Amino acid sequence: MKKEEKEFLKKVEKLVFEQMKDKHVNCDTVCESLGITNQNLRRKILAITGQTGGKYLLTIRMKYAQELLAKGKYSVGQVALKCGYDDANNFSRTFKREVGLKPTQYVANNKES
Repeated sequence: MKKEEKEFLKKVEKLVFEQMKDKHVNCDTVCESLGITNQNLRRKILAITGQTGGKYLLTIRMKYAQELLAKGKYSVGQVALKCGYDDANNFSRTFKREVGLKPTQYVANNKES
């Protein structure tokens, strides 16, 4: 991966983390912050990662959720909020679909000592 591609993905990731706090994580808000069109963002992310724009943003959120859950310091509801979800049930369904385990199962299997 080229240096400029890494820097671009870091910018996107930073924006996703900022937007998780406001619960408005989507390609449109990232595009607006970067000053590029939605089509250009999606095309660039697909070229670099092989994932669609929305899938890449979801991947960032789920990796963060996994980190938080592994620490064992937060409830599933707290992790959901930190990852930009208003509804813990929606978060749990999404997490299971993407990771393959329910958040509580993930905690049991991956708790840091």
